[in-house]
Amino acid sequence: MIGKVVFASLQIDPHPPLLTWLRDDLSRMVVQHRAGRVLLDLSGTLSLDAYEFEHLVATGRALKLLGARTVLVGMRPGVVAALAALDVDLAALPGARDVEQGLALPLP
Repeated sequence: MIGKVVFASLQIDPHPPLLTWLRDDLSRMVVQHRAGRVLLDLSGTLSLDAYEFEHLVATGRALKLLGARTVLVGMRPGVVAALAALDVDLAALPGARDVEQGLALPLP
């Protein structure tokens, strides 16, 4: 926690059980701490497919229902390029270069 911000760092490539656990854990933390923002650091993630990205988008939507906006931070350029090549809607979740930019990002 950084103030009313939940910070989570995914330092391995995701898989469905991990993504489900992450969604549940972040949901619990948002409710427990009344967080208004979740920063999800993906700097340690070397690959992300369309299914995994959509799971993160669904997590962001769930957290929004709980009152917190999700920002993806630290995505590697290769991961972004691969997702763009898969025609994934990268605008589905706001992104930032790093944690500092993610904290400063104005959210609706």
